[in-house]
Amino acid sequence: MSQDQVSERNTVETMIFSKHRCVAKSILGAIVITASAISQVSAGGPPKLEVTLTPGAPDETGDIPFVDVRIVAEAQHAPAGSPFMHMPLVSSNVKTSAGSLQGLKVADAKGDVAVESLDDEKGKGAPFRHWLGAREIAGDLSVSYRVPITNELNPLGAAPPYELRTESGGFSGLGGAFLTLPESKMDYRFSVSWDLSNIPGKSNGVSTLGVGNLTVQDASPAEELFDVFFMGGRIRHFPDPAPKKGFSSSWQGEPPFDAKALMKWTKRLYDFDIKFFRVGGEPPYAVFLRRNLINPGGGVEVGGSFVGTFGEKTDPDDFKLTLSHEMVHTFVRTLGGGEGLASSWYSEGLAVYYQRLLPWRAGLISTEEYLEDINQTAARYYTDILNDTPNAKIPDLFWADTRVRVLPYDRGALYFAALNDRIEKATENGRSLDDLVLEMMDRRAKGEAADQHVFLSLLEAELGEAGVEEFKAMLAGELVLPASDAFGSCFERTQKSLRRYELGFDSAVLIEPKRIVRGLVAGSAAALAGLQDGDIIVKPVPQDAIQGDQQATLTLLVQRGEEQLSITYLPRGETVGAYQWRRVEHPSCGGR
Repeated sequence: MSQDQVSERNTVETMIFSKHRCVAKSILGAIVITASAISQVSAGGPPKLEVTLTPGAPDETGDIPFVDVRIVAEAQHAPAGSPFMHMPLVSSNVKTSAGSLQGLKVADAKGDVAVESLDDEKGKGAPFRHWLGAREIAGDLSVSYRVPITNELNPLGAAPPYELRTESGGFSGLGGAFLTLPESKMDYRFSVSWDLSNIPGKSNGVSTLGVGNLTVQDASPAEELFDVFFMGGRIRHFPDPAPKKGFSSSWQGEPPFDAKALMKWTKRLYDFDIKFFRVGGEPPYAVFLRRNLINPGGGVEVGGSFVGTFGEKTDPDDFKLTLSHEMVHTFVRTLGGGEGLASSWYSEGLAVYYQRLLPWRAGLISTEEYLEDINQTAARYYTDILNDTPNAKIPDLFWADTRVRVLPYDRGALYFAALNDRIEKATENGRSLDDLVLEMMDRRAKGEAADQHVFLSLLEAELGEAGVEEFKAMLAGELVLPASDAFGSCFERTQKSLRRYELGFDSAVLIEPKRIVRGLVAGSAAALAGLQDGDIIVKPVPQDAIQGDQQATLTLLVQRGEEQLSITYLPRGETVGAYQWRRVEHPSCGGR
């Protein structure tokens, strides 16, 4: 269900996917702010960084073919031949628009500037393209260019919905996928402007910064615009018009479900969650929905908001838990310490744990739906042949193998279920995991450390050294097995015969630029279906949701010589005993 579909998030997402704040210090040289530039900035406060987006007119199919971008950055200075603007080449496994910009024009206070580009493939955090000026850059800088919008599949495979996409007169994308931004280390006051004059009829522009044209008064590093999601054109909203605070939602295209009804449900969950997580007032929380041809039904947390995706077969009931998952990310955030994927056991594990628990507590899903989601997590974990992979190896293997990619979700969620059970029993239901999570959130809100060291100190205070040792065992890859009554007296643990996920060939093939099948497993379902070593897989294929569904088939479109073949098979191997939970009659269940 939802945790199967969200695995290319974020997390990495966020939590995992927000790499841009660790933008590489370029090997090309550091950016220098001169005394004159500093005095100019200090005289009028932080410099402005203005972004204006002008989408082209929709074509006969409703697609917007391009968006014109204009960026104005005040008080710039860069020596001749040094980098002054940059854009990621790849953002969390998404190929960006860095290589397809058209008509790039650069000017400063002295006039036009000739530029050339240079790629830094080995930069820290992500590979970047840098732009260098033929002469010194001085004063206010203006950069303009056109970005073609294509709905072609991401050539790098599974990834969050960051690239520019268009449908039904709307378009959307993450800033890191199409914005060039200054490399100077100053803080800026951001402004966003929408020129929608080419879009006939009712249109609007929104972003994770807010609704319509806006200026952000608090100054921030330029790189934070890489983590802003934009959606504009003929888009729809709930509530309508889009409010400037509290809950809002926007979507482009035509979802195969009642988007307004789904967003009303999400608003009710938002109201419950902000009370549970002790969030004061009505913090802004936006949901953005758009179509995705690969792994629809998933999404990613971006800038305190959620970008979700749908396809023609997306079930709105399944999608509810995806929405819940991402809302948890927004409030709980990531584990401090900057460990990225190595700490995703915390962010993803908690998101899966609470994605079903909070809607169940709120009466927004049934007990049957709650139990089904628990069992999908358990089935995927206990049939995963790589479930003993140590946490330290997850960052290097995350994108290469779906069986590793889902471990922070599944193992993390089951660990937190077991931990909650241990705390409740140790305190005779006086305390629970909720107390630890809220304490971590309180510390973060106060500006205090909320990293793994702090988590361990809280864990030791609750359960002593035994709790710390259990945590270390989980990170080492030992099997996590919650007690039979870990999910409450209404449920008990049982076993069921299920089959392991088996792709049938080397999984690394699917993330390579040219996907040539190798390592075909003799006797596997893939081999029996006719797949051969040397076949070229034409289109990227999702696996995470399929791995969580025992009956889901996998279809590969392959090129073999001059012939294209469609090969469909059930990617399952040996049968093993997997732990599951079932309902039991107990007086404390209260009819649930």
